[in-house]
Amino acid sequence: MHPAVGPTLDEHQGAALLRELLEPETAEEMVEFFTNSELLDRVPDPSLRAALLLLGGGPAEAVLRAFLNNQTAVKRLGIGLPNGEGRVIGSEIDEADPSRRVLNLRYKSEHPAAIAPSLAHALCHHEGLASNAEEATLHGLLSAVHIWLLAHNASLATMTTELFRRQASLSITLLNARSAGSWLASIRCPNGPGTIPGGNPALQCPDLWSIPFTATPDEDCDLSIPLPVQQALSCLAAETAGAVPDRYCDQLGEWFTQNLGQGRFFGAVPRAQAGQALGLLNRGDTPPSTTTQG
Repeated sequence: MHPAVGPTLDEHQGAALLRELLEPETAEEMVEFFTNSELLDRVPDPSLRAALLLLGGGPAEAVLRAFLNNQTAVKRLGIGLPNGEGRVIGSEIDEADPSRRVLNLRYKSEHPAAIAPSLAHALCHHEGLASNAEEATLHGLLSAVHIWLLAHNASLATMTTELFRRQASLSITLLNARSAGSWLASIRCPNGPGTIPGGNPALQCPDLWSIPFTATPDEDCDLSIPLPVQQALSCLAAETAGAVPDRYCDQLGEWFTQNLGQGRFFGAVPRAQAGQALGLLNRGDTPPSTTTQG
């Protein structure tokens, strides 16, 4: 498993990619942003800018809009070496500007569709103040973005670069986090049989919520959930779901268990489409027909 190599996209190729992967109306709006002089200054690299704008029209659009409107703590994006081994996006080593995040140099040549999910995680991330609940939540949002991209562009699942494989592993975990016999999938599914069907129980977990992403105790974390993240999470549930809690806590986990797995971005249909693209379903399998899980 190796990262992609080769030249990154130029301005023309970045705009063309947005038109290729997004719905026409969304694509035209995102192309306008792509050529916007202010955004060029904030995100100079065309591949990274294209990755950012691939969030348009999807489950993390609220996070994208907040960034475009300068309403996130992150203001600028670049390429560099982030703090923390293995980080895809984070604060750059020795960076004096707390509002800047960088894509790991290792992944500078990756396809923008492989980078976009990690941007959904990074733009409202509390960095060193992130709790385990925040990490589970934002990794779930990351996975939902990847699932949505696969549902609309199945050919992306054939790409085998390191970052695509990393994103796919998280998406498979989220898709398989569900109670036996249920089509609902969730970030928190405490009664789930495990995210590797038929696998060794000792080597798997029931859901993202139970993965130890960080050992930082809650009392040392910022547990507030930014409004754009709340809005993005609400897109992964039915319209009848209650309000998303405003703190990263057990109440949020309970909300996930009760509500996730429905709606147009994360209902049975897009999850089945992404699952088929990833080879998780036998060809011909179809989800149940509903009006709330589309």
